[in-house]
Amino acid sequence: MDMFTDRSPGRGPDPEADDLLIRAAMEQAADGAPALPDLVPVALVQGRRRRNRARAAVGAGVTGVVALGVFGAAVSLWSPQGRTQPAQTWSAASQTTTVSPPPSPAATAAPQAVPAPVHIEPTPGETSMADLPPAERARQKQFQQQAAALLDELLPRQLGPVRPVDLAVNRYQAGRDGNTFPIVFSVRPKAAPGGAPADPPCRDIPSKGLRCAAAVLPGGIKARVTTAEGNARGTQTITGVSLGFVYRDSVVRISVDGDDSSMVSAPVTADQLVAAARDSRLLELVGYADGHPMEDKERTVRGG
Repeated sequence: MDMFTDRSPGRGPDPEADDLLIRAAMEQAADGAPALPDLVPVALVQGRRRRNRARAAVGAGVTGVVALGVFGAAVSLWSPQGRTQPAQTWSAASQTTTVSPPPSPAATAAPQAVPAPVHIEPTPGETSMADLPPAERARQKQFQQQAAALLDELLPRQLGPVRPVDLAVNRYQAGRDGNTFPIVFSVRPKAAPGGAPADPPCRDIPSKGLRCAAAVLPGGIKARVTTAEGNARGTQTITGVSLGFVYRDSVVRISVDGDDSSMVSAPVTADQLVAAARDSRLLELVGYADGHPMEDKERTVRGG
């Protein structure tokens, strides 16, 4: 160690000599130690890994946003009943969802096209649909068109096309081969208690050509269907069929009559009329008319 501290007397410090001594001491101390690893390759590998992880995170975020958008679109177009719904729109400002209002039951009952309405001039003192306010007239006209299309589908082909009559919402008409068959589809609010006589018992009256039978519609609704002969001309008579029941707060009547002028009976049987009344789409129309009345309360005797 003396060799590192020996200086000639009278001389000042030599910086260059001190640097050489310190370097030699460090080399001597490092003799026999293992070589230091090369850190450059390791740093490059770690850098690549960090870059890949960053890219993966960004990609996952974008994928999540896209998936959320697709899922949101799918949810907005699907309902538990398996039907597609109107597309929903979302506003970031209001954070509310706007959905198109669903159509009324009457608007979905019968989508097919309907022939033009039959025009009948009202008798003196009689009103017609033309006298209604525009909005109510449009509502009743739409209901008539849907009811006519559904009756045309459900009733026998022998009737011919079923058309609405512009005189009243409960009036319809079918025809084929020059014959005309009047049809009534009425959903009238019930009268107040005691306002209308009760239905007579359902029984056959052969002397009057009347046959009556009971029927049960979906939901346990009790109905009665009658077949009656009338409008005799000599030895000829024509037959019509009518079905009636009470639905919630309304009295419902569906009837098909024969052609008085040609003396041709209505080509519809009691069983065929009951089958039409059991169709769920017709009952949906009845339910709509019960909740949104279009006729005055009943004032006449039920049945028949």
